[in-house]
Amino acid sequence: MTLEFSRNVTFGQYIDVPSFIHKLDPRFKITAVTIIMVCIFMTRGFISIAPLVFLSIIIQFASKIPVGFTLRGYSLLIRTMLFFIPFQILFYRIQPGADITYYWQWWIVSITKEGIMNGLYIFIRVIVLYHMMNMLMFTTTMIDLSDAVELMFEPLKRLKFPINELVMTMTVALKFVPLLITELERLIRAQMVRGVRFDQGNAFQRARHLGSVLIPLFVNALNRAEVLIVAMNARCYRGGAGRTKRRTIHAHRRDAVMLLCVSVLALTGAYIGRTMGI
Repeated sequence: MTLEFSRNVTFGQYIDVPSFIHKLDPRFKITAVTIIMVCIFMTRGFISIAPLVFLSIIIQFASKIPVGFTLRGYSLLIRTMLFFIPFQILFYRIQPGADITYYWQWWIVSITKEGIMNGLYIFIRVIVLYHMMNMLMFTTTMIDLSDAVELMFEPLKRLKFPINELVMTMTVALKFVPLLITELERLIRAQMVRGVRFDQGNAFQRARHLGSVLIPLFVNALNRAEVLIVAMNARCYRGGAGRTKRRTIHAHRRDAVMLLCVSVLALTGAYIGRTMGI
């Protein structure tokens, strides 16, 4: 059994390379990704999602992040999608009176040309969504992300909304992802040394073996959280009251130009999907 969780799970990592995307204002990047995600859900077919696929390719090469590194993080997502996509195809909802091309049919399940195309379209849409989120994490440090989110929701502080505490919670949660992955690898290797085989046996045996890893994983995560609480209390952390920033974020003209270009491409795909349904 090969263990490459930390190698294949790249979500939440920051890749420090000199690129145009890295230098952009994080507030504009978050806004652009939000617009893209909303527009992706408004697409209706391959033609409407094509501008968003083209946009994701442009962002990939503009970020100067190696394509191999980006694709490495897709392995777990693709395996998960390959499990769910067949259900989308077999149980594709057929509209009354629609011209359907059947390849196979039995009772309530069937394989149709339209079902296969719909499954492929859903697969592409999920990949683009994941890619955009990855690009945001790859090109923006955690400090910049937290500062940008806090500044964007600054008006809510007047309503006594705990923005600083929520941003701190988000930052800690994302920081814990690589730590938990490393801890999971260590626990699995320790169990394999003791003779436990996670790739053998029936479903119940594998679930029992998995429990010997998940229980100490959660215990260690709670211990890390407790240590973090003690450390924050020792430093007299009391939220955002009276705190100042060592670094300030400044917007430039290039940020506005980038947001405009991204919005035009994303809204083009959404417009095609909503008006033409393709």
